[in-house]
Amino acid sequence: MGDQVEGGVQDLHFIVKEKAHPLFVRDGDDLKHTVEIDLKEALTGWKRTVQTIDGKQVNISSGGPTAPTFEERYPSLGLPKSKVPTQRGDFVIGVKIKFPTSLTADQKKKLRDIL
Repeated sequence: MGDQVEGGVQDLHFIVKEKAHPLFVRDGDDLKHTVEIDLKEALTGWKRTVQTIDGKQVNISSGGPTAPTFEERYPSLGLPKSKVPTQRGDFVIGVKIKFPTSLTADQKKKLRDIL
């Protein structure tokens, strides 16, 4: 009967594959989320309300300018820690800055004058 051994001990192996979530990325016990902002918002300031994986609302903002490496950490709003389920990782929010695909000559001149 296959690999059965009468009275023997056998190992059972599971292969678990993590399914990608459309809004969140797991990083250990931390949960990461990326907010898209346009270049104007990155330079002048922005405000968003983000929902955590368990439905809590988090307000996040920056008065500008916002660097592409911007991150804001919210302690204990991430995933439960496997060894200590009463503790949680952090909820980390980053930004992705959307740049314009084209600029007119006049827009380029105005930007050069301003910056």
